[in-house]
Amino acid sequence: MLSSTYQLSTKYSEPNAEADPENRLLWRANLKQRLDAESIRDSMLFVAGRLSPSTGGAPVPFDDSNNRRTVYGYISRTTLDGMLALFDFPNPNNTSEQRSVTLGPMQRLYFMNNEFVARQADAFAGRLTQAGSDDGERIRQAYRLALGRPPTDEEIQMGKDFLRASGSSWPQYAQILLTSAEFVSVP
Repeated sequence: MLSSTYQLSTKYSEPNAEADPENRLLWRANLKQRLDAESIRDSMLFVAGRLSPSTGGAPVPFDDSNNRRTVYGYISRTTLDGMLALFDFPNPNNTSEQRSVTLGPMQRLYFMNNEFVARQADAFAGRLTQAGSDDGERIRQAYRLALGRPPTDEEIQMGKDFLRASGSSWPQYAQILLTSAEFVSVP
């Protein structure tokens, strides 16, 4: 934490950007803001093709059958949903001027081991297998849906290599995209 690289600002500098546009020499910090808990959950449901378009109505508990937007979920004042708490949802018993934003290992473990994430990855993989018969086209569709951009040639090749090595495991590949830092951060 005391290193000069750690203490860098995110401030943009034109001369540095001209000399090193990709910031390989670390002339500034590369920070992206993480999405809030509600946006992460809604994004996973949307990419999986399972987000319900219904609006309004009574709050519904967060369980396997709740595919509505998180804003319509039931928030208990005594027992906060684990996913929401893990991603800095404010305590509903207190007033909160601003949310804290933390990054920690438990958030990464959530993406790797949680059943909700695994179910969304399975649904996302099912959606991709219907997108075409060619792995390259499926990977392109996965990037468009999950990350909102086309993949590079290198990313397509890495995806094909992963699928070949894993026995064509699309649910695992889909989970990798859903757990990427790019998926849960604001561009």
